[in-house]
Amino acid sequence: MLRCTRLILIAILVLVAIPARRALAQVPVEPVDFTPFSDGRTWIVKQPLIYRVGVSKDSVVVPVGFVTDLASIPPALQSIIQQNGPYLLPAVVHDYLYWQQTCTRAQSDQILRLAMIEDKVGTAHRVAIYDAVRAAGRFAWADNAREHSQHLLRVIPADYLHIPTLTSWNQYRAQLMRNGVADAPSLTIPASFCARGSMPTKTALTSH
Repeated sequence: MLRCTRLILIAILVLVAIPARRALAQVPVEPVDFTPFSDGRTWIVKQPLIYRVGVSKDSVVVPVGFVTDLASIPPALQSIIQQNGPYLLPAVVHDYLYWQQTCTRAQSDQILRLAMIEDKVGTAHRVAIYDAVRAAGRFAWADNAREHSQHLLRVIPADYLHIPTLTSWNQYRAQLMRNGVADAPSLTIPASFCARGSMPTKTALTSH
């Protein structure tokens, strides 16, 4: 009887543990629509792109109208890593974090790594991309800071999302700037979200 009771208790513990393990499952970035400019390398986010880190409530929303070049791949890596791949959505999140600069550059790079893990990007690609942004991302970071200081546009307002045919991003941006159009409003990136980029990888993904 005692042995039977122990087996029942073990079975209960196993059943209780299964949902707990599922709760720790990583959540990939949900796909959204993009619209390309005529250059084929610059795209507009057409739906809110949300990334929530691991099992936490800490998230960022890339707004509709954000202009991105998807994954900015250094020339040395272009033979093995393309502009679009399984790392595409994490790269757009990273692009947005580099534009806003609410999180530090190091935090933004770590959040890219977390998002790639959650989107099941292969280890080789994940390591190569992370190492590349750590080594060369300072140039993009500095460029974005300079553009911010010049009040240049990067998030197209809703009224201007219909892009004329055969128009590049540089052409359209210049046109909007001449017309006095400013960045569309964006949600604030919470400090708690940025803080995930300062945590060890496992802690960032599994702590609430």
